[in-house]
Amino acid sequence: MMLKPTLKSLFVLLPLLLLGAQIAAVQGQQATFYYIDSQQGSDTNDGLSADSAWKSHTMVSEGDLEPGDTVAFKRGSHFSGPMQITASGTEGLPITFTAYGEGDLPRFTNPSDRDLNGNAIRIAGSWIIVENLYFHDTPPTRSASRPYSIFRMGALFNMPGANHNVIRDNVFVNCTKAIQSTGEFTLITRNVMDGPSHPLWITSGSGGGWGPIGIHLGIGNQEISYNTIRGYLTTDSAYGSDGGAIELDDGRYHKDNFFIHHNFTEGNAGFIESSWEYDFLPFVQEVHKLRVAFNVSIDGQDWLYMWAPCHDCTFDNNTVIRTHDFTSPLNDVAYLDFEGIQFRSNLFVYTDEVYRGPGARGVVTENNWYFNVERPSRSHWDWNKAGSGDPLLVDLAAGDYRPTCGSPLIGGGTNLGPQYSVDFAGVLLPEVSAWDIGAFQAQGCS
Repeated sequence: MMLKPTLKSLFVLLPLLLLGAQIAAVQGQQATFYYIDSQQGSDTNDGLSADSAWKSHTMVSEGDLEPGDTVAFKRGSHFSGPMQITASGTEGLPITFTAYGEGDLPRFTNPSDRDLNGNAIRIAGSWIIVENLYFHDTPPTRSASRPYSIFRMGALFNMPGANHNVIRDNVFVNCTKAIQSTGEFTLITRNVMDGPSHPLWITSGSGGGWGPIGIHLGIGNQEISYNTIRGYLTTDSAYGSDGGAIELDDGRYHKDNFFIHHNFTEGNAGFIESSWEYDFLPFVQEVHKLRVAFNVSIDGQDWLYMWAPCHDCTFDNNTVIRTHDFTSPLNDVAYLDFEGIQFRSNLFVYTDEVYRGPGARGVVTENNWYFNVERPSRSHWDWNKAGSGDPLLVDLAAGDYRPTCGSPLIGGGTNLGPQYSVDFAGVLLPEVSAWDIGAFQAQGCS
């Protein structure tokens, strides 16, 4: 399997943090560095050096944190129970929560859903960076009450009003929901998530509810990039197979401006889903200005479920491989309940229909490529006459989805200009000539 490199976002669609400028600003200020060591520390220490580190992660509330400060957890430490971040940084002087020392990343868990909904870290402040931490084994909820439980779940919960935060380079293992973010202008990037096989909630005496979720977005103005999300799928659900890598949900807040790009997902019950009609103020959930680009998805069920109406929603240069069910039945590639979606230069490799649902009648397509591996003769359902048949990838069976030099994908895509700069593997996109179809540009071809 080809894995993506660690890169910065290709461009900033949203007014997010300029990290280099922040670092420079912090260096010019008097900032405090706090140390926490669960093995050798003591809560009677002042926390101001590695030799006088605190022991408990909850001592964060004792630090009277100021903009520009850093809280560092020693590698090899283990922390259980919730930690709340209530302080805020400023633009150019964020407060950073990170790791120090050598060895394994510091580990965080919260085994009780009755204690802050199972959050290991809850962020209430703005201009916060959370990085280089390891989250594990956070539970499902025993309450299916959506505003008070489901929408507050997550190993890491970025609360409403917690804006301009960065969640990067963290690991989430067996967390029922890895990240719940309902804060605007949030960047979630370069995280690795390996999901559980149990539902999101379990009610006594009955079956489970929704499947597990990697990243749950409750509001717009968020960027999701360069994450690896695997295994968010359960068959023990009221819906049969359920779960997913990314979901847009929570009818209390707008769903405007999402940029989801350069993510790798595998073995989830779908790549992305937008909710509609079943929550508070459903019409707030109409999705505006959604950009989904240069992702590689190898998931079960549908690649996307767009239940909500979409306005100016585009899916560009994604590579979608739907030939493994992962115990989750493969249906169509994309289910569209409404129109307003455009697909451009995507590669679809599949075993069933491509677009389905009422909205499929109005789907707008441009230069996509379709390959039905079980029934190649049906690949001509290309909807826009762009192309169909074997895409001639380097090694489809082994997971190398780059085009060979003889691939019909080469030069068959749309040049979308400066809004994108590199492909999934970090290869520069042509400035003038046509791009290749899919998430990868061909290399070494004359």
